[in-house]
Amino acid sequence: MYPIKAAAALAGLSTETLRAWERRHGAIHPIRDAQGRRLYDAPTVERLSRLHRLTDRGHPIRDLAALDDAALDRLLDDSRQTAYGGVESLPSQMLDAIADYRVDVFDRDLSVAIATLPMPVLMARVIRPLLQEVGLRWADGRLAVAQERLVSSLMRMRLLTVLSPPPREQRPRVLFATLPGERHELGLIGAALQVHEAGLPVLYLGTELPAMEIARVAARLDVLGVALSSVDPSQAAPALADLRELQAALAPGVPVWLGGANARYLDEELASARIRSVEDPQAMLRSLRALARQRAGG
Repeated sequence: MYPIKAAAALAGLSTETLRAWERRHGAIHPIRDAQGRRLYDAPTVERLSRLHRLTDRGHPIRDLAALDDAALDRLLDDSRQTAYGGVESLPSQMLDAIADYRVDVFDRDLSVAIATLPMPVLMARVIRPLLQEVGLRWADGRLAVAQERLVSSLMRMRLLTVLSPPPREQRPRVLFATLPGERHELGLIGAALQVHEAGLPVLYLGTELPAMEIARVAARLDVLGVALSSVDPSQAAPALADLRELQAALAPGVPVWLGGANARYLDEELASARIRSVEDPQAMLRSLRALARQRAGG
């Protein structure tokens, strides 16, 4: 059970908004302890998080308050699937522009998409298909190394503005980075945006960080976890050594998630209880939320 301040922080709300949703709209029903203080259980915090995401997308709280959690989930899913004119063809159009070195067109389309699309739609309809198409075109030779670097640079510049932490952010963050020798980061940025969309604070450290540096930052910030990406096959063996070093240096209980083409191999070779490849992004998010609740409750 969480006091009101902790529940509001976990859901990304102010305590004033939480009280208004409870008193005026009956959206949640906390219990009270012997002293009359409000207490909120984990399912209620999850419900508040759903309500927060939906109100951010324009749904009035008065229309949401009476809906059960299943109905809220359906609304969230509907918003992900909402059609936005021309968005399905946008990734291919953007890469066609890069193929002709029309950098201004790619940057304009990406900027407009970030500014106008809800984050779930941006991720599902633009970013993830774009990353997949980059991989396909790079593999079959339709995208040169310079063009792939252009895509990476422009996406990094635009998307990292979304991930910039708010001033004086105090909640434990999730660190995102790659190990030395690993320059590919588009998938890592996409994963960071997904965690950000889930309402969890993110600190994006970028590429090619030594294991000991990651461990130092993690200790200094008392992080929720560390997310790493390993894509380049030539870096699999060095990454294995770096991960063993990182595992020894990290504080007990700090989980490490691996993404990218090398993730499963590294997971199997390490056979570690806390360094695991990401098979299901939603499972990773559930684990992070559980860790956040434990921190707040503690």
